[in-house]
Amino acid sequence: MARGDVGAAEGEGEAGAVDAFCDALWLEDGLAKNTLESYRRDLKMLAEWLSKSRGKNLNDAREEDLHAFFASRHTASQHRASSDARMLSS
Repeated sequence: MARGDVGAAEGEGEAGAVDAFCDALWLEDGLAKNTLESYRRDLKMLAEWLSKSRGKNLNDAREEDLHAFFASRHTASQHRASSDARMLSS
C-alpha cells in the first residue's frame, strides 16, 4: 500500500495522522517498510470498522471501541493471534 492510499473511510485528516504516526515509528524505532505497511493497513481496517460500526473516526476511538473491534474480529474468525498482537501494538 502506498503512503497516500490509507483510505477514504478515514478522511484526509486521519490519513495524515496515520502517516505521521507511521513516520514517527520509523524515525524512533527504525521499523521495516513491511511492518509500517502492516500498521497502516491495520489502522485503515480499524478506521473503516469504527466508521461503519460506531460512527466514529480514529481520533474519537476509546478503549471500549478497541475491545469491540477485536471482539468482532474474533467472532468473524478474521484473525490470527500474531496479527491481533501487531494490531494491538499499533
